[in-house]
Amino acid sequence: MVSVLILAATELESARIRSSPFEVVVGGLAAVNTAHALSRRFAAWPRPTLVVQVGIAGAYVPGGLGVGAVALATSETYADVGVATPQGWRPVEEIGIPLIEAAEGRPARFNHFPLDADLVTRAAASCGALAAATGPFLTVSTVTGVRARGDELYERFGGALCESMEGAAAAHVCALHGVPFLEVRGVSNLVEDRNRAAWKIAEAADAAQTAALRIAGDLA
Repeated sequence: MVSVLILAATELESARIRSSPFEVVVGGLAAVNTAHALSRRFAAWPRPTLVVQVGIAGAYVPGGLGVGAVALATSETYADVGVATPQGWRPVEEIGIPLIEAAEGRPARFNHFPLDADLVTRAAASCGALAAATGPFLTVSTVTGVRARGDELYERFGGALCESMEGAAAAHVCALHGVPFLEVRGVSNLVEDRNRAAWKIAEAADAAQTAALRIAGDLA
């Protein structure tokens, strides 16, 4: 039997899940808080056998997702961990030190954390029409509030759908501990020149939680 842990950054992003039968961890904003909360939970026994991260995201305009849409990650990438060079940004491979060392049955991981393709396919099938797309997600330490910068990230990372501040940290910790990981996010805003009046945070959080509960219920 699968033991599902649902991970969120804030109370808003987990409010509906609180009344569900699933364990919920609210980790806090950004990567360090997320990694700390998840690592603390993994230190306890028994560990969950699946982590489903739920939350909101900003969608890159060229990706075509609208505000309120739900997407599932096929991979997570730290978008601003690397090296700035005169030729442009380079990933952690430029330094030559992986974030996760290679081990038996596991390759080294640098910026990029692919999710289990079969698991993502099952999650997408579970969501059905609730999810508009699956694709690459990015994690940033600075929210992108400039359209040109968002378009640059979209191109740099092969058509990334959206960005958050926590996803790669959760994928990273799950990879370290060998725990399968899924991520589902609702689009609260487009990555354009910053316009908070156009954001739909509560609606996006609600849509993501609806999908996460469907996934958790079907995979548990």
